[in-house]
Amino acid sequence: MIRFGNPDAFFPLMLLPAAVLLLWLMLARRKAMLSRYASSAVLNALMPNYSQGWARVRVTVLFITVALAVLAAARPQWGYEDRRIRSRGVDLIVAVDTSLSMLAQDFKPNRLARAKELLQNILWAAQGERVGVVAFAGDAFVMSPLTMDIRMASMALESINPGTVPVQGTSILAAVQAAVRAFETAGKGERVMVLLTDGENQDGQLDAALTAAKAASISVYTIGIGTSEGMPIPLSDGSYKQDAQGGTVNSKLDFLTLTRLADGTGGKAVRANATGNAEIEPILAQLRSRKAKDQTEMTMRVYTERFQWFLGPAIGLLAFEMLMTGAMRRRRSGPGQVVA
Repeated sequence: MIRFGNPDAFFPLMLLPAAVLLLWLMLARRKAMLSRYASSAVLNALMPNYSQGWARVRVTVLFITVALAVLAAARPQWGYEDRRIRSRGVDLIVAVDTSLSMLAQDFKPNRLARAKELLQNILWAAQGERVGVVAFAGDAFVMSPLTMDIRMASMALESINPGTVPVQGTSILAAVQAAVRAFETAGKGERVMVLLTDGENQDGQLDAALTAAKAASISVYTIGIGTSEGMPIPLSDGSYKQDAQGGTVNSKLDFLTLTRLADGTGGKAVRANATGNAEIEPILAQLRSRKAKDQTEMTMRVYTERFQWFLGPAIGLLAFEMLMTGAMRRRRSGPGQVVA
């Protein structure tokens, strides 16, 4: 039995019959106008490359191509696979700092790249849980809502860069508030947040962030990245970020802030290492040991996508029409000869 994953794509097909009729009427009107001025023999002599038949074939091919493309966009599906998914009832949000300080190179190639590497490992270790992704700087955005599709969350995390959040700064409060919104929108299980940053909480609202996390029953695990000695922040023009007095900004890890947030919400704070994944093992161990509140086991029916069966012929017909039109144009033997 055929089903469609995106049936809304069929709406353009409603206009197709009217468009076909309109074009056929235009071709008939064009033929009638030409016949007023010359006989068929004269027209063939004046326009040897014009073919009313080819014009009709071309229109037909184009409309079949559009119909096939619309069918492909509707995502036809038949055949399926039943997959058993077991959820331990933990909803996990990973939040990554995208402020300019994350470009500091005390971790190679920079803090942000290392942060994404660590969080990717946490996402993939959370198979069977619902996961989401938040990017934050001076503001925060939910890049991926809570989902059991680990690949989608992983792609959202990988797409994050220093320009993802246009408001500069480092607001841990904004990150917590974004996580709260994500949990309230779709959360059902135990709420866990893993926040990775250098800890430079420039908005000075750590207490507010702590209060918001506790009010929403979110356990916050923090990963501090950077060094206590600090590093300058490179800019795109090769220079380094400067403060208002013209001095070079030295970005340092504020692990005390991250420890306060984690301890206050029942989580755990760890320091990132330059390589490997040993530092996140304590977090993963605590996640595994958490008692599930809404443990469920469900069977998800995944249908097989068949859009390529329609998209392939559509591309082939379009290529055929372009090649044939080009070939007929090259057959022109002089000015004044027309190809439809």
